Amino acid sequence: MSMIIHHAPQSRSTRLLWLLEELGADYRIHYVDILRREGQGRTDPANPHPLKQAPALEIDGQVLIESVLIFLFLTDRHPEAGLAPGPADPRRAEYLSWLGLYNNVLETVLTSGPPAGWNETQKAAYAELDRRWRTAIQGGDYILGEFSALDILFGSLLQWFRAAMPAGEPYDAYVQRIGARPALKRAWAKDSPDGHV
Repeated sequence: MSMIIHHAPQSRSTRLLWLLEELGADYRIHYVDILRREGQGRTDPANPHPLKQAPALEIDGQVLIESVLIFLFLTDRHPEAGLAPGPADPRRAEYLSWLGLYNNVLETVLTSGPPAGWNETQKAAYAELDRRWRTAIQGGDYILGEFSALDILFGSLLQWFRAAMPAGEPYDAYVQRIGARPALKRAWAKDSPDGHV
């Protein structure tokens, strides 16, 4: 299986590098440029993502996009890594539910602007997600109890968008726990072509 990640440095695709390192997967990196929210960067014609964003994962010539779907695909492809409950696991529904909460609540609310502009539905959804997340990680735990792909997905937002995320404990200690993982350090070393984050 030939696997290429089309990766933009210091973007959401860095968390996919982290996942691939945790999985012990064999992959190549194709660095691409993307047009950033602040107007930096450019649309890269060599990027196979249909919207010219990142990440895009190319497997045997087929391109898969959207982080949540890529995470689901890769963890199913690498069950030996133990980073997600498999299809027959009793915790599979919980895992899929967290993926849905990430995609439909966390990302959606955070990209809709500052909390002052959120509508009541968004505020309520975010408050419930915050409650569940706090409950899951307090006392030194991870979202599913043991470290999983969910901690990469959710934790990466805490690392890179800390000011927009819930403050204080148990999140601060959680960021420390996940930040100490060797696979994350390896991913950061590969984040840009010259090895600088």
